[in-house]
Parts: sequence; C-alpha cells; structure tokens
Amino acid sequence: MKRMFVWSSLLLIVLVLLFAPSIWAADLTTISTQELKSKLDSKEKFLIVNALSDIEFAMEHIPGSINICVGNIKTTDRLPKDKETLIVFY
Repeated sequence: MKRMFVWSSLLLIVLVLLFAPSIWAADLTTISTQELKSKLDSKEKFLIVNALSDIEFAMEHIPGSINICVGNIKTTDRLPKDKETLIVFY
C-alpha cells in the first residue's frame, strides 16, 4: 500500500511538472528587438521590466525600464494594477 502511494505521488508530480509550464505560458508572447523598438518609438504605453540582478541592471538597462529581480516577481508591488497593461520582461 505504501509503495502504491509513493508511485502515485511521483506520477502526480511528473504530470504537474510536464503540464504546469504550458498553463503558465498560455498568456506569454515573445516579441523581437525590432518590435520592442517600434513600441518605444511610438510612445505606446507599456512597462519594461529587467528581471536580472540589481548589479546587472545598474551596469546596463533599457532606458525607462524598471528592475524587479526574477525571484521577486511574485511578491512585488511594482507591477501595474491594471491587468490590461502590456508588460515586457527581458
């Protein structure tokens, strides 16, 4: 009985690991550098987030972007409240 529980638990973990990323990525879109430049040039309203470390952000970043380290994305209060706002992570 214990062995059956272990195997069913492992199967559940594997299924979650296989299918969860596709669920999370459902709303993600990749844009090219040229598309980003076009958005910047057109003064379109959106947020650019550099998800690297503070040190890397200080060394170089896209002007107008903000820095939210990838480990803080889920807990930050710096993302827009309006769920329709386009957010570009790089």
